[in-house]
Amino acid sequence: MLRTLSTLIFPVAFALVVLATGCSTPKRNAVPREHIRDASPPGMESWRITRDDDPTSRGPGAVDRVGRLIDQMKASGLDRAPIEVLAISGGGENGAYGAGLLCGWSELGTRPSFNVVTGVSTGALTAPFAFLGSDYDDALKTCYTTLSTSELVTERGLLEGLTGDAMSDPDGLLEMLSTQFDEAAYRRMGEEHLKGRRLFVGTTNLDRMEPAYWCLSAIAAEDLPGGRELALDIILASASIPGVFPPVMIEVVTPDGRTYDEMHVDGGVSAQVFTYPVALRLRDSEVLGDERRGTPTVWVIRNAPLVFRYKQVARSLFEIAGRSISGLIRSNGIGDLYRIWLTSIRDGFDFRLASIPFDFDVVPSEPFDPVHMKALFERGRSDILAGEAWRDHPPQIEAADVEALRMELNGRVRDSTRP
Repeated sequence: MLRTLSTLIFPVAFALVVLATGCSTPKRNAVPREHIRDASPPGMESWRITRDDDPTSRGPGAVDRVGRLIDQMKASGLDRAPIEVLAISGGGENGAYGAGLLCGWSELGTRPSFNVVTGVSTGALTAPFAFLGSDYDDALKTCYTTLSTSELVTERGLLEGLTGDAMSDPDGLLEMLSTQFDEAAYRRMGEEHLKGRRLFVGTTNLDRMEPAYWCLSAIAAEDLPGGRELALDIILASASIPGVFPPVMIEVVTPDGRTYDEMHVDGGVSAQVFTYPVALRLRDSEVLGDERRGTPTVWVIRNAPLVFRYKQVARSLFEIAGRSISGLIRSNGIGDLYRIWLTSIRDGFDFRLASIPFDFDVVPSEPFDPVHMKALFERGRSDILAGEAWRDHPPQIEAADVEALRMELNGRVRDSTRP
């Protein structure tokens, strides 16, 4: 979640391996291999999507959650209106840019009531407020402009960190979540789900090293026991950088009633941003309804710059590792944008992308620097108010390439439907 702290992942991991070998670590009751496909939190069997739900990777006996999700989407009434999908990426404190953009969008009066909202890492903190609408803009602004690192993070001692599961605890972050995402917000989320809208948050199941996409609105709508606490755990897990924050252990149950735990960490480990599973193939599913009702749109907020600034890197372990990991995160994020863009074109969506402009040059003095985040918030707000926030393609693509690819894909779709 924290972009600045994420540069510590490699050094922390290296130190753990070297110094903590043989030390005691927190015990757990992990899901056995034979149950990894049938264990889930009670009530979530139909509302959590994993890589196994992709038809290309399903094994014998796998649950057809993708087919079930399509049926649920049809039943929700989404086919009776244009679809607006909002996907919010990771980026740590850079999430202030997306928060400002959403608040400015409300000021414009053109912000859609999104049918589907998804979030990863810092995007998982933003997504519930984006899903609930403009009434929650003040809470969104509070989260991203008023708190500093010391108010959100509690550092552990060096020995405790190296012999435990993380170097710090997100005590302040969890308190902020509990305060802002209160019972009223939770109930409202369930009400919106019953209207046919959906909120998904992505985590990474570290045992399986794969993404897990959780429908938080369904947890609220189905009034699951301990549902709000589970939703908070999922949001926190999505923002928990491995090595920096401890993983979140989520209790799951097998069909025969046995209880185990799953280890979930930052959703950005497996995907920086997501919309819906590629396997859904919405153009073929009839979920989108009549084209005369309007073209569906995918809106993506990438809480990061698409191009890095030049920086002279010192010949030190931390600087080299930190810069390299930042580059890896950026590359993975751009790959996610291309996947979403191509899937959008395939399924007949318009694509819109907003990201932190290259010319934004306020440098943070700490991982959560209120001055930096306020400046980012105002830049996101001013960009959308000035009509400068959105582009219709990922980086290094020209408008002619977009149109050529759209025509090619649409031609293939028409050919495939001919008798």
